[in-house]
Amino acid sequence: MRKRYIIMRILICIIALLGYLQYGREEQAVNTMVSTSDTFYKQEFDVIANKLFNLDKEKYAEELIEKAVENKYRNVRFSYDITGYPNEIVISVYSNEWSYEHNQRMYQIIYSSDNDGNNVKNNADKFKIQIYEK
Repeated sequence: MRKRYIIMRILICIIALLGYLQYGREEQAVNTMVSTSDTFYKQEFDVIANKLFNLDKEKYAEELIEKAVENKYRNVRFSYDITGYPNEIVISVYSNEWSYEHNQRMYQIIYSSDNDGNNVKNNADKFKIQIYEK
């Protein structure tokens, strides 16, 4: 009987640890880069997702883009007041810090429009999300 309680406590601890590793940590935006010209503004950055796995990449890509446009990343602030909103956003997604340090990207998200005059805030309906695996 006592062994059963010990095994149950260990299983609960393992489940709690896995739940924390998957859902308990917020993603981090790192390594930001901006390219500008007279008519085009491109924003690139890397995101450490801090997740064990990601089943719905399209939904997660939409969340990351929305956070970038709304400037809701905790550790990075994008400056949209001087140059306006970008015409293209490129996000490289890494699962954790180890994969980021060893350049093991999960996938890359490109949020762009065919028309270079659009920006991501005002003409979001004309933009498309492309996801490229490794």
